[in-house]
Amino acid sequence: MAAREPNATFWAGGTELSRHSMGREFIDLPRTVISLGSVEEMVRASRSEYGLDIGAMMTLERLLHIGKGALPTGLYEAIRCVGTLPLRNRATVGGHLALQGRIGDLHPLLQLLDTRIEIRSPGRRSRKRSLVRKIPIALLDKETLLKSKGLISKISIPPDYWDIGFHKKILLGNDDKRFLIFTALASIKEGVLSECRIAFSVGYTEILRDRELEVDMTGQPLPFGHRELKTLDEGILKLTAPWKTSSYKRRAAIACARGFLKQIESNSMDKTFSDFWKDK
Repeated sequence: MAAREPNATFWAGGTELSRHSMGREFIDLPRTVISLGSVEEMVRASRSEYGLDIGAMMTLERLLHIGKGALPTGLYEAIRCVGTLPLRNRATVGGHLALQGRIGDLHPLLQLLDTRIEIRSPGRRSRKRSLVRKIPIALLDKETLLKSKGLISKISIPPDYWDIGFHKKILLGNDDKRFLIFTALASIKEGVLSECRIAFSVGYTEILRDRELEVDMTGQPLPFGHRELKTLDEGILKLTAPWKTSSYKRRAAIACARGFLKQIESNSMDKTFSDFWKDK
């Protein structure tokens, strides 16, 4: 259908198109829409030894119903922070990731989880099957996706080994379009932070992540001392250099990272006590 209708737009949950239709942007709505609601294989989720596969037409609310224990670390909490219940009942995973001019709230966490996305594009007219490629979510180019009539059909998240998932969204003032998203993952082993990943987003620019900072924090014994906290603060200031005109945003970023460390320490203590009583 997309090959026959080069000017058509895919319709997933319709939340973004509905938003445009309520304002002056109504004239920009597409004349031809291809609904994806009847593509059954795109509304399923399956788990295997290779991880979790989620059809792009699965709504965020339906994904929540899979259950916190069955979802990758941090994803349940992150989804609950997205909009309201009516919006989550309509918004789909694929549509959320394909938003034009904006980064979906779940995108940073999915990137930290090493998510891969499956993209299908119309093949030549002589072929019946579409062209399929799988890429890391970090390589998703939404402008190219739009121009090529590519369709996100599935996302795949590898097996989860994280102990802590942290997701926080902060509104920067009274405007709900100005916000800061902080998301992070951590693994703890024998009282040591064995691995961590940290990312920031303001929803309209690139996702900020510093691998060097993550390496510096890895291997640190718990609880964290003054030196480790200083390393974290300096790393966050370096990471958020693009926001140098907004001191409030950078202070909020440091506060989020400090909150993440407190959760790591708390989780480590709980784990230590649990192991202690098991030994007894």
